[in-house]
Amino acid sequence: MLSEIESFVHWVRRRNPDARTWRDYTYDLKQFVEVVGDQPPRSITLQDIDRFVIAQADRGLNPATINRRLAAIISFYTFLSDEDPMLVCPVHPRRHFLIEPQRLPRPVPQQDLDKFFAAIDTLRDRAMFTLMLRCGLRIAEIAGLRLIDLYLDEPYPRLVARGKGSKERSAYLSPQAERVLRAYLTERPHAASDFVFLSYQNDGMSTTAIHKRLMRYRDQAGVNLTAHRLRHTFANNLVSVDVPVLSIQKLLGHAWLTTTQTYVAANDRQVQADYDAASRGLEGWR
Repeated sequence: MLSEIESFVHWVRRRNPDARTWRDYTYDLKQFVEVVGDQPPRSITLQDIDRFVIAQADRGLNPATINRRLAAIISFYTFLSDEDPMLVCPVHPRRHFLIEPQRLPRPVPQQDLDKFFAAIDTLRDRAMFTLMLRCGLRIAEIAGLRLIDLYLDEPYPRLVARGKGSKERSAYLSPQAERVLRAYLTERPHAASDFVFLSYQNDGMSTTAIHKRLMRYRDQAGVNLTAHRLRHTFANNLVSVDVPVLSIQKLLGHAWLTTTQTYVAANDRQVQADYDAASRGLEGWR
């Protein structure tokens, strides 16, 4: 199976060389082979998938991670079926996919944001994390940002972000985000690379390098913060001032409206108002 996995990963990488999808598929499918063995794809059974799911759960992996690896297996078999239409994928979603707990997004408290940004010691890093906070960008979108993606002189300054599946969207810059980005660009080294954010080798930064920078500042500040929680905070701020959910969906680059609606559920002002009115009217509640 390893040779087929290698062919699949090469195909994914050729389709989208800038994305890290091929790396994720490589890791997930190698985890699969470690459990079921390097046998021909046609030999894999339902019971092999059962064993894989159980082995992953026994390692303490959460349902989202296990489901992602099952999705990688399905994509692998879909690729193989182009040459072998009779090949049947052994993953049955209703049997193998695990139910994921629904968690409400958790924005970062303002005092933690203040501590985090106070720990940042370079304009480059301040610009990167400000774009995450004020534009809702993912780490991969920050890493992939190029100079040609910046439209700072338009009436509404914006940038073009490449999200999941290389889908492009406009991300508009708040005055704060524009100021910080322009400040960084004035001291950005002249380099052959056209990536906006440069490493110390004057080339683009990897997602791992950006994540390590975030972890460093988080630990220095002593706060609980992740890149995705910066994105949550961006969405939560928009919900709090009644930005329409469809606009938030487009700004975040969500493929499905239901994903965006979790932010509304976490910050439903009508529910807050109804509860407040009820608590004022109920004897002994205040």
